[in-house]
Amino acid sequence: MFHSLRARLIVSYVVVILLTLCIAGLGLLFLLQDFQRGIMNQRLTDALGPATVQAREGLRRGLSIQTIANQIQEQVDPAWRVLFLDDQGTILADSQDEFTSRRFPRMVTFQNLGPFRFATGRQVVEGRELLFAAAPLGQRDNARLFLVLASVVRPIIGGLEDLVRPLLIAGITALVAAIVLALVLARSISQPLGQLTRATEAIARGKYAEQIPVRGNDEVGRLAASFNAMTRAVKRSQQVQKDFVANVSHELKTPLTSIQGFSQAIVDGATRDLDSAKYAARLIYEESLRMGRLVADLLTLARLDAGDVPLERQTLDLAAMLPAWVERFQTRAQAEKITLTLVLDSPPPIVGDAGRLEQVVTNLVDNALKYNKSGGSVQVYAGHATRPPTASTDKRAAPKAYALLRVQDTGQGISQASQARLFERFYRADPARVAGGSGLGLSIVQEIVSAHHGEITVASQANVGTTFEVWLPAQIR
Repeated sequence: MFHSLRARLIVSYVVVILLTLCIAGLGLLFLLQDFQRGIMNQRLTDALGPATVQAREGLRRGLSIQTIANQIQEQVDPAWRVLFLDDQGTILADSQDEFTSRRFPRMVTFQNLGPFRFATGRQVVEGRELLFAAAPLGQRDNARLFLVLASVVRPIIGGLEDLVRPLLIAGITALVAAIVLALVLARSISQPLGQLTRATEAIARGKYAEQIPVRGNDEVGRLAASFNAMTRAVKRSQQVQKDFVANVSHELKTPLTSIQGFSQAIVDGATRDLDSAKYAARLIYEESLRMGRLVADLLTLARLDAGDVPLERQTLDLAAMLPAWVERFQTRAQAEKITLTLVLDSPPPIVGDAGRLEQVVTNLVDNALKYNKSGGSVQVYAGHATRPPTASTDKRAAPKAYALLRVQDTGQGISQASQARLFERFYRADPARVAGGSGLGLSIVQEIVSAHHGEITVASQANVGTTFEVWLPAQIR
């Protein structure tokens, strides 16, 4: 019946409000009835003293009890009745001429009343509930007499006629105000949810740029902010996927074209001598190696993304392993007239996979040599460092201990725009691709460092050099 969230919210609010008003109204009526009865008991008790004096005076003068009852009736509330009872509970006189000769039950409460004592309570006489106050009058005709002032208890609504109208007006006013508030509240909830629904439908149709306005910092506002962050992430993911497919296609196309061309030349007999055939075969071999490295890098990235690369968790001494990792580049560095040095400053032990960390160092040193200049230098540093908590952690936390790996070169540097994208897959700072490579190396390095719960940063200045820093958590002793 109610298909929209807004309609269901409004109906639920109205139902809750009506129930609340009804419960509150009934509770108020019962409270008021008890209050009214308390006041009535007090009034009856207050009037009982003068009425008792008047009744005793009438008895002393020899007046009939009916006459005395009528005289007292003129002095009290017209809605009350004045009763005279004997010690057996028989009503001898009633100022309203209704209960005469009837029985007043439970007279035992009157039997022990002294001359200056009185009793109050409720009693049912002939199906009518009475509130009463009673006092003894003394002896007459060898029987004790009791004076009773009584008021008929009216029904809960009937006794509160004067309050029903203002209560009804107040209830209707509160209901209208509550319905208006419910409409505003329902709108404040349903409107952003409606926008969110329309935005999700747009995303389902492939419109990944959809954003919704964020209002406030409540649950709905945080939901909108999270949705916007999700759509941006989805959009980036889609773009990365498109770029990935385009880059893979491009990177595979070049070696495949070379392999296809030179193999076709061999098949067609264009390589008429042995040297030409060897040259073509060597190029085919080199391009196949290039494809193999690309496929291996892609496979490594895919497995890292899927968490399918089991990392060994061993205690590693970087001071013992780094010399061998760096030494293998000395021959290349000397050939390119680049000074390669290693500085060990007591790096702390870490827990990790030696093979994967060697891949990190190898890639960074290879890039430092590749993008350097003749006569330049590359320094590999390993030491101990502490870092304060980041913005995403508790600022009160103590700084953590890290093993710091730093690879610093004096190369051509990297522009600020390129630094922001340096760890993207297939991105290369040299658009001309002069230095070769697939553009996957730094992406793999970042994934390996993240798998070790570490962080990698880059700082660079044009024509000065580039510095990569790898922060790996030190082993807790």
